[in-house]
Amino acid sequence: MKKYIALSLIALGLGCSSEQTDKVLLEKDKIALVKSLTSDKIVVWKFGKIGLRASAVRDTTMPEYQKHIKELNSVSQTLSKMSPGQKDIPVTDMILMYRDYRNIKNFVIETDEDIFPPLMDGLTLTYGSPAEKKNFINNAPKRSNEDKLYLQNMEHAILSILVLATRDLGTEVSLYECSKTQPDQLPDSEMKTLLQFVRGFLFFSNKFFYLSEDEISSNIKWLEKNKEVDLPYTRALFNWSKFSNEQSRVAFHGLNHLFRGFDRTMMKRDIDQERALDDFEAFLADAHELGIQNETVWSVESFVYIKRGKNKEAIASLTKLKASPLMSSAEKESIQKSIDYLQERDPDAKLNGVYDKYFVAKIASKYMMATLAKVDWEKVLRDNKVSHAEEILTTIAQFKHISAEMQKMTSTETITEQGKSLKDKGGKILDKVSDFLK
Repeated sequence: MKKYIALSLIALGLGCSSEQTDKVLLEKDKIALVKSLTSDKIVVWKFGKIGLRASAVRDTTMPEYQKHIKELNSVSQTLSKMSPGQKDIPVTDMILMYRDYRNIKNFVIETDEDIFPPLMDGLTLTYGSPAEKKNFINNAPKRSNEDKLYLQNMEHAILSILVLATRDLGTEVSLYECSKTQPDQLPDSEMKTLLQFVRGFLFFSNKFFYLSEDEISSNIKWLEKNKEVDLPYTRALFNWSKFSNEQSRVAFHGLNHLFRGFDRTMMKRDIDQERALDDFEAFLADAHELGIQNETVWSVESFVYIKRGKNKEAIASLTKLKASPLMSSAEKESIQKSIDYLQERDPDAKLNGVYDKYFVAKIASKYMMATLAKVDWEKVLRDNKVSHAEEILTTIAQFKHISAEMQKMTSTETITEQGKSLKDKGGKILDKVSDFLK
């Protein structure tokens, strides 16, 4: 509660500011982000993760653990009975899990999951082989604060990408994981710049444009400063295997300018609109240098040419875009309207939204999601020696199912029906959940 009061006071102070500077608008986005991370889907996700992470607690005297030791043990025990990815969860287990969820929901909302051991430790003790569990218990890793911070940052980063790529749990959970990363606590590296790009993309997708701009601006500066950096993970992520290292850097530099341009087109100040065109032109310069011709390039070319009053060039790019099989019938119809309009209009007239910034951003976002969906994430995790790669992916699928079942559990009618069904099956099962049904 104190945190939200403090945020409200800060927001009030920012709201009274007459000058909407970059800094003020960035701070407003930070406050809005914190307020947005309270949906039921996020809380259920945190509940499952805290259960897994708490199973690896070695210091059982920690107050947060002691306060809810019964429920936390119950969650981890229920999860440990399931095989990774199991979807046919017994009704009794789901009801017991919901009981625990209901009992500690406020604790989950208010608690920073990072006070617990890393998720990898919890996965080892929950889904590891008997030998792995025994080895962990006898030789629990002793990590410095810096090592733990780095590991959980990587976990949040990996999960933010995986959840986004699957689309199963929505951008809400991905945004939550993204918000938990702390890039400023990581050393400058390719992994950090990839993380910041993903954060920028997610912030953009959730309309936190100033947060997104801040992440991506940091990336652009780093890429321009480190022109000799090797980018193997970037090539793997975007399937740029045919690119040399320098070509990969140019392509990634352009991609960052592209999404910063999208951020700026969505902002309200005139200076942001002009900055957006500068970003798009930087993206196009990089794309043309590499000889890239695709839907994103054509859509951005069209947008820039229209804004610059270059009708002939805009029509040429729109014509290429219309021929793309990725465009739906409705999109092709919209593009043709734009072409007809440009052929007939006065060069100084406005297009008035027939082909606008939202259309361009939609095409590029579609490309980005399609790129992420094509990645063999299990292979990427294994190649980078991420432990329990299979368990991570199957646990995400399992959490999706648990989340859906939890949503059903919130319905009093559903709970009543399940209670009656259990009662019909016999007293022993009913005894297990009697405290829940009271």
